[in-house]
Amino acid sequence: MTNDTKPAQHSPDRIQFLDGLRGIAILLVIMYHAFFRWHTILPYGDEFRQFPLFDHGWLGVQLFFMISGFVIFMSLERSQSFHGFMIKRWIRLFPAMLICSLIIFVTAAFFHERPAGAPVLRDLLPGLTFIEPYFWQIILGSPQGELEGAFWSLYVELKLYLIAGLFYFLIGGQKMIWVMLCLFLLAIGVLVFNDVFVENGWHQARTILKVLSGKPCGWFAAGALFYRFHSERKPWILVAAIIAVMASALGEGQTAHGKMLYEWDTAIAAGIIAMTFITVILNDRLKHILSNRTLLTIGFVSYPLYLLHENMMVSLIIKTGHAMPWIPSLLMPVLPVLFIIGLAWLIASLFEPPVRARLKMWQLRLQAKGWG
Repeated sequence: MTNDTKPAQHSPDRIQFLDGLRGIAILLVIMYHAFFRWHTILPYGDEFRQFPLFDHGWLGVQLFFMISGFVIFMSLERSQSFHGFMIKRWIRLFPAMLICSLIIFVTAAFFHERPAGAPVLRDLLPGLTFIEPYFWQIILGSPQGELEGAFWSLYVELKLYLIAGLFYFLIGGQKMIWVMLCLFLLAIGVLVFNDVFVENGWHQARTILKVLSGKPCGWFAAGALFYRFHSERKPWILVAAIIAVMASALGEGQTAHGKMLYEWDTAIAAGIIAMTFITVILNDRLKHILSNRTLLTIGFVSYPLYLLHENMMVSLIIKTGHAMPWIPSLLMPVLPVLFIIGLAWLIASLFEPPVRARLKMWQLRLQAKGWG
């Protein structure tokens, strides 16, 4: 979910269609939160809950995971060591997280309608460390909150980077992909046989496998395979990538809630996401369409936009509903979303670069000492 690219004039060699896909991914997530997730407190209630695009907009996060797999494999190829790779990823993640976390915390009183409630100082810990509240709760011995529920995917991203980086430098890129696919299959197995784990008291094994975030490993591995196909153009890699991404899509139908019924509607929606990515990889015309200025701009700001949007947007929609109840329900989120996009653009364009530049100087000093 990170912004690994700059605007076209700054990075002429970047893969533009990925920014377009990022733009689509963040728009899906925004629509999910604006029309479905918080229907109990939004002015228009459950008016849009039956609309499939809003119902399954959360799958934009899975699209982000696949894009990450594509980009991270490329980054691993350009890295000299595991610690050097992790430093580069931290430099990508931390500046926007720091800036957005401070903005969210300082403005929380104004956005008092936020679903997450009023944050306390300790709620900054999970986001700034990219360590999920579960672990902080163990470390500190008491319940741990967080600024934004949407931060969960960043904790997963860090785990994906750790797993991918360690195995890439230990056993090579191809075997790393198979390891991640195995973790995905293990995670699905835990969900399928959830009752067996519970009945036999295998709670620790179940927790460990859950903490490894195995389901996203499938999307990440598929993205890495698509990158390899994009670079090498070998048919067998494309076949492997298609099998991996369709398996990941089917895996989304197996929920983590102990339900016996398989959720075919979720699997079909995830399959549409998978097929979209496959089609884009194979179709140059679609790549060109995805490289239009609007999607590139939204893709460019997608990381800070993702960090900021949920609670702030919901609060602004509620304020808008109170101040201008005559606005059609479908259009009520438009002004709040445009405001947050503008704020995200300021962060990505003006505030992130100097913080990242300072961190890169620190990285160069480490490299000079043999740590990069």
